[in-house]
Amino acid sequence: MNHPAHDLPDLSALDFRLDGYTLADGSDEYLFHALTTNHDCLAPLATHHTDDGRHSYLLLHDTAATWDIPGSPQLLAMTLTREPDKLTFRFDAERHPLLSLAQRWLIARGAAPDAVRVPPERTGARPADALTTVLEEQLMTSGTRYDVVEHYTDDCTEYETSVLVYDTDPASAERPYRLFLETWSPDSPTYTLREGAFRNAEAAWEWMENREGPLPAPHPSVPGMLTTPRAEAARTTTRRSLQPLPALPPAKPPTPPSTGLRR
Repeated sequence: MNHPAHDLPDLSALDFRLDGYTLADGSDEYLFHALTTNHDCLAPLATHHTDDGRHSYLLLHDTAATWDIPGSPQLLAMTLTREPDKLTFRFDAERHPLLSLAQRWLIARGAAPDAVRVPPERTGARPADALTTVLEEQLMTSGTRYDVVEHYTDDCTEYETSVLVYDTDPASAERPYRLFLETWSPDSPTYTLREGAFRNAEAAWEWMENREGPLPAPHPSVPGMLTTPRAEAARTTTRRSLQPLPALPPAKPPTPPSTGLRR
């Protein structure tokens, strides 16, 4: 059955635009309440409402995400679909470790890329350099190219987020496992994002554990890596700063399962 609007949390501060609406039949009331009850811990980064009022796309930062479960992703992406004739709505939501992955999820559900970018006037950390912007654009517009394997957000000691993905692009077949490492400082208004390429997940885990040398950078000229004018411009700016591709190490026999990116 539908749930009375007065049973919903007060979401006016987040501009959810649900006044007078009830959850549609079949919606997960418990999940919606779990996501929105502590709305004072949700900081809106980007919100977009379609002109017809039927769809909303929200990108939120959950400042309490790691309180109960260390390593949890802090970005919450949510879509709202309203039926004005019935005054009901449905929602879909998913947590993500990186801003660009949350944006990718929203784009896959109908949002225009520019609609889910963080507005320049929004306070908060910003990319420290053009390479960070390149990689964020690459992830945001990647569609189904990357499958997330594992991730971990450390906001207590090292202040970094690590995301291991599998790259389905045939051009990355020799080293299809990509490690995206976002690093920031609580005292700095900026953060950096870097990418490393590995033959398998075990090699990525070993690098995370030992941190011996820089991330093994992927080739900067993979066809189709960047698909938007904004990303292309950023690539031009950073082309000279990219390190050359290191020689590949000899193949090793499979290693036992690792604890992954958790340290």
